[in-house]
Amino acid sequence: MLLVGALACHEAPPQAPPPARPPPPLGPAQVRTAFPEGVGDPAGWAKDTLAAFSDSSLIPDATRVCAVVAVLQQESGFQADPPVAHLGALVRTRLQEEAEKYGPLGPTAMERLLKERAPGDRRTFDERIKRLRTERELDVLFRDMLQAERREHPAMLATANLLDTLFRGRRLEDLNPVTTAGSMQVSVRWAVDYARSRGWPDDEEALRDALYTRAGGLRFGVPRLWGYPLSDADVLYRFADYNAGQYASRNAAVQRALARLTGLSLEADGDLLAFGPDGRPTPEDSETLRAFRAFRQRFVPTLPEARLRQDLEKGKELAFEETPSYLALRRVYREQTGSPMPGAALPELELKSPKLRRGYSTAAYARNVMRHHRACLQRLRGGPPD
Repeated sequence: MLLVGALACHEAPPQAPPPARPPPPLGPAQVRTAFPEGVGDPAGWAKDTLAAFSDSSLIPDATRVCAVVAVLQQESGFQADPPVAHLGALVRTRLQEEAEKYGPLGPTAMERLLKERAPGDRRTFDERIKRLRTERELDVLFRDMLQAERREHPAMLATANLLDTLFRGRRLEDLNPVTTAGSMQVSVRWAVDYARSRGWPDDEEALRDALYTRAGGLRFGVPRLWGYPLSDADVLYRFADYNAGQYASRNAAVQRALARLTGLSLEADGDLLAFGPDGRPTPEDSETLRAFRAFRQRFVPTLPEARLRQDLEKGKELAFEETPSYLALRRVYREQTGSPMPGAALPELELKSPKLRRGYSTAAYARNVMRHHRACLQRLRGGPPD
């Protein structure tokens, strides 16, 4: 017994398990199987999906491919240019609201514009608005209206000042009530930024045209969904981020932790700072920044207050998790609660869009996409080998 005990004391420590192998990539036949029955041209969808993964230097494994299929199913039902219910009425209301901002002459000037026509088109802009069905048709309409504003035409003189105010120097989505495009409903603003980061031409009109194709929607949708790292591997939170913004789920967990530690009422919306219409942080203090100041004062007064905003400006990056503010929050949360701080949480965010019913939330969206994801994985398990 003594000998056995001595040997046990000197036994070498167990070796760390070898790193897990990355899951194998899917081939064309398997990707076709991932799409549900009834989807038109599944071979074409599979080809464009694999091309998008290759373009993004991402491995098309089962989890990733099924995540793309699930988002396609939720966002557009596998339509490259999805229709939008009551789109004409939505656009008419949007234009009327804009025109009314410029006094009693605004609506009159707008009506004059809507009676104009694009060259070679017998329909007035107003007639085209009434017949709008898809986002692509809406984009083309706005482009034609922009061109009409810039033409030197006697009938347009009375509208020039208003239209200069409405259009000139503004991007199309500033007036467009639909700001996401294509089969995966990618934000046009995000797509423009992504194209610039890759060194691609960032002509917005050409980019929007590309988003309304099957290949183009996937080319931007795949990196939007999978092109950044997450500490929490649960795909549910990636779906939430796809809807609410990159790292929104991690940030929602940060907000809930702050609320618990400080006792402050804080909405877990996933935005650590206040953001303007252009998607950039504004100088004003966000509720989360105020909560971080209260946390600092109570628990870590040695942390420089100026550091807080500096750290929160990394809230759209993985690097935020290495900042002093985040690390202090994790440490104090464990000390105060006896449990590790959750790495992610579903954002508490009600979605507001002309295309959505009231009361729909990011959490509901993520759960719906998760159901599609599970069904896709089941199809792959029961499908033929590649």
